[in-house]
Amino acid sequence: MNTYLKYKPAWLQLVVFGSLTFGMYLALGLVAFYGIAHGMGVSLEDIQQMNLEKPGVVAALKWLQAILSIAIFLLPAIVFAYLSDRRPFAYLGHKAPQPSSFWWMGVTLMLLAYPAASWLNMVNQQIHLPEAFESMEASMRLAEDNAIKLMKAFLDMKSLTDLIAMLFLIAVLPAICEEFFFRGVLQRLFIQISRRPWIGIIITAVLFSAFHGQFFGFFPRLLLGILLGAIYWYSGSIWPAVLGHFVNNAVQVILVYRNKNFIEQEPVIEPVYVVLSVFAIIGITWFMQRISHTHFGELYDTDDDLILPSRRVNNDV
Repeated sequence: MNTYLKYKPAWLQLVVFGSLTFGMYLALGLVAFYGIAHGMGVSLEDIQQMNLEKPGVVAALKWLQAILSIAIFLLPAIVFAYLSDRRPFAYLGHKAPQPSSFWWMGVTLMLLAYPAASWLNMVNQQIHLPEAFESMEASMRLAEDNAIKLMKAFLDMKSLTDLIAMLFLIAVLPAICEEFFFRGVLQRLFIQISRRPWIGIIITAVLFSAFHGQFFGFFPRLLLGILLGAIYWYSGSIWPAVLGHFVNNAVQVILVYRNKNFIEQEPVIEPVYVVLSVFAIIGITWFMQRISHTHFGELYDTDDDLILPSRRVNNDV
């Protein structure tokens, strides 16, 4: 009897992964929090309250974000993969995309989706909750303001060295850690549970956006998550999604490096570009589906050594 998790019911796998993530968050998160505060001579209260004017607090928060990205997202995904498959990195999608054109296709999709995402962000910012939820909206807007305040402090780049450091912290680390966690594990599990790729992609994208904890940026991140999920599913490889995620974040860091106003203010985009962006998203996604070699049966068949053609399910949804 095989003891790997992938042979267990998908809902049980999801519970195990959630428990593993929560456990690592509690254990490693607390260690990182206290360790960084002690090591950098910063009080826990200053870190919790984000007293950014205090010396050392911004640097401590940068280190904390980097360590938590690894502890909360990357490590649980890798450990779960080792528990799930005898080839853990193949389980997470570590292989060449088929065909290789997915390398540039994923990047192109993310770049051309920018106008649509920017428009969604503008719409999202203008949403107002009913009066009964007025206090909730005030709390969410305060959290949004604090997130912008923190991002301003992080992206206060005065040199090329600062730019490289922020590209690593805000583009490289999230691209790798979050894609392994959300697409490499969660999306795989939700597709297995629903047996419909697009249902799994959308559920994972909703969680991906919600995990960022910013309601007034929820919809553009939801779009980002859906597109990254489609890139991963159709390419069969985690790396085009990682590259697309990196490019999306890196472009924003570079824009802020050139003009700090972009932290709070989106560039003005003409409606015609938003429409063209939507058509580009639809067209590229359709083309990815047409050239994809991904099959449900190849990913989820419980017999690694024998995959019968008659049992394969096409990637159409």
